[in-house]
Amino acid sequence: MLKTIIPATLEFTNDAPNSAACRGIGHDADGGMAQARHVFLRGCDLPQKWAGREDFVVLETAFGSGLNFLATWAAWRADPARAARLHFLSAEKHPFRADDLARLHAQWPECAALSSELRANWPTLTPGFHRIALDGGRVQLTLMLGDVLDCLPNVQAGVDAFYLGDPAFDGNAGLRPPRLFDELARLARSGATAAACTAAQSLRQGLTEAGFVCETRAGHGRQPQCLSARFAGTSRWVEFTAPRHVVVIGAGVAGAAIAHALAQRGVAVTVLERADSPAHAASGNPVAVFRPVISRDDNRASRLTRAAFLHDLHAWAALGDRVEWSRCGVLHLAKNADAAAKQQQALAATAPPADFARWVDQAEARELASWPVASPGVFFPTAGWVVPGSLCRAWLDHPAIELRTGCAVACVQPVAAGWQVLDRDGAVLAEADAVVLANARDALSLAPDPSWPLHTVRGQITQLPPGCLPQIQRVIAREGYVAPGGGQLLVGATYEHDDADTTPRTASDLANLARLEAILPGASEHLAAGALQGRASLRATLPDRLPIVGAVGGQPGLYVAAGYASRGVVWAGLLGEALADLITQRPLPMETDLMRAIAPARFTRADSASEI
Repeated sequence: MLKTIIPATLEFTNDAPNSAACRGIGHDADGGMAQARHVFLRGCDLPQKWAGREDFVVLETAFGSGLNFLATWAAWRADPARAARLHFLSAEKHPFRADDLARLHAQWPECAALSSELRANWPTLTPGFHRIALDGGRVQLTLMLGDVLDCLPNVQAGVDAFYLGDPAFDGNAGLRPPRLFDELARLARSGATAAACTAAQSLRQGLTEAGFVCETRAGHGRQPQCLSARFAGTSRWVEFTAPRHVVVIGAGVAGAAIAHALAQRGVAVTVLERADSPAHAASGNPVAVFRPVISRDDNRASRLTRAAFLHDLHAWAALGDRVEWSRCGVLHLAKNADAAAKQQQALAATAPPADFARWVDQAEARELASWPVASPGVFFPTAGWVVPGSLCRAWLDHPAIELRTGCAVACVQPVAAGWQVLDRDGAVLAEADAVVLANARDALSLAPDPSWPLHTVRGQITQLPPGCLPQIQRVIAREGYVAPGGGQLLVGATYEHDDADTTPRTASDLANLARLEAILPGASEHLAAGALQGRASLRATLPDRLPIVGAVGGQPGLYVAAGYASRGVVWAGLLGEALADLITQRPLPMETDLMRAIAPARFTRADSASEI
C-alpha cells in the first residue's frame, strides 16, 4: 500500500476539465450523466438487478470525478424497488480535493444535493480505506485510496456489479496483469455483472478467462463500443442469513460500539454488563485523548489508528450533542533530539496533509501550548479529547439495543438454536444467534484459549484541582499527556504491568505529577498531592500492540473484541463497524491485511494468515 496520497490537480482547457493524474474525467465531461447511465448502469442491468435486495454491492476500479457514483446513487434514490442498502466500493490513486470536486460536479446540477452531501463527508486524503456513510447510512461509500492493484486484494466483499473504469482498462494490455482479473473473479457473486467504456479485445479476453461472458454494446458519445459482461463461473459467495439477535458482553467503548453498529444493520442486540451502569473500568475515565500516530514505515498499528481516528471525526459528529468531545488539537512533544528526528522522518516518509499532522518548531509549540515547553513536536490539529461515558451512552441509545446491567456472565455455550449465556448459578441470562465477548481480559474466562496472550496493565490518571492551569486549552503529550475537559486538567497515565489493584495510589499520582513536570516545566510547583484525585483502571493488552477482533476459531457464532489497551476510544468505532460487517457478511470497511493483523487466529497457528 502507498504511504502517501498525491491528490489530482484539476485544470480547465477551453472550458473542459482535465487532469494529468486522473485521465478519465475528459470522458465524463464529454458524456456526463448520460454516459454513466448508458455504459455502467445499463451495462450492469441496473436498476433492475438490485430490485428487492437487502444489500447491493458495486465495486468501481477508479473513482475519478465521482460521476459514476453520483449517477448510481441518484438512480438508487429514484427507484422505489431499490435495495435497502447500497454499498459502493471505489479505488482511486489520485483523488481530487473537495473544492475540485465542487468545480467538477457543477457540470451536473441535477446532482447538486448529492454532491454537497458527499463533499461534506469527504475524507482527509490519506492512504487506505475510508468508509463514508451517506443518505442516513443507507448508502455506504468505501473509498479506497491507493493503487487499484493494491486495493482489490484487500477487499472482502461479495460484489454484484463491477464498473471497470480505471485507465488499466483503456486498451493497454500491459497495464492489466492476470491477477487483476483473478481478483474480479474472487469477488464476484453468482451472476455478477460488469461494464466498461471500452470493448478492447484484451479486456474481453481477460474477463473471459476469469469466468465472465462478454457482450459488446453500442458506445456513447465518442466511444464507438462499450462492454457488458456477466460472471458465469463458480462464486465463492453463498447465500447467508444474518443473525437476528446478538448478545454483546460488556458495555464499555468496545461493546457499546459493536452493539450500535449491529443495531444500525437491523440486528436486535442485548448488552450484558456486570456493573450497575455502562462505561465502567477504563471507559469510565472522565476524559480520554483521541489522536492518530505516525511512523516511518507506516506500519499496521499506524494505519489502523489513522483509519479509526478519521472515522471517529465523522461518526462522532453524526451522534450530535450526545457526545462530549473537543477537536482542540493534540501537540505531541519530542522527548529529546533523537525522538524529534524520528518524528520528522515519519512526516517526511508519509507526507500527510497539514490538517492531519504537521511539524512545529519550539517557538510554535510554545504558542500552541500556551506554555514555555522545552521541545518541538508534531501537531495534530483535529485531534483532542472525549468523555468516554458519553460515547458509550450515545452508542447504546438505540431502539434495537437492550442494556441489562448487574449481569455477571459466567459461561457461554452453544446450543441447537445458537448460543446461551449463563450466570454462575447456571441460570440462562440470554439466548441469541451469536455472542460477542467485549469484556477485555475477562474474555479468556468465557472462551479459554491460551493462544491469546492478553495481559493486564494498570493505568492511573490524576485530575488536578479545579481552575488549575486555565491557559492549557489543548492536549499536550510527551510520554504521557495533559488534557483539558470537564473543567479540570487530567494527567496520565501510569502503565503498571501485571497489577490488578484499582485502588488509587499516592505513588501513582506522584508519577503523573512527574509526567506533568516533563510536559509543562514548572507546572507542578504549586500543586499539593493531597488536592489531587486519582482513578485507576485495568487495560487489556497484547504483545503486538494490536487488538484482537474477529471470529473465535472452531466456535461458529462466537466473536471477540478485546485488547484495546490505551487506544479504546480511538479504535472502538471503526472496529465495531468492522466486526458488525463481519458478523452480517457485508463489505468490510478495512483492508483485509489489517483484518488479518487483528484476527484471533493470528495467535493460533502459523497457517492462519488467510483467516479473518
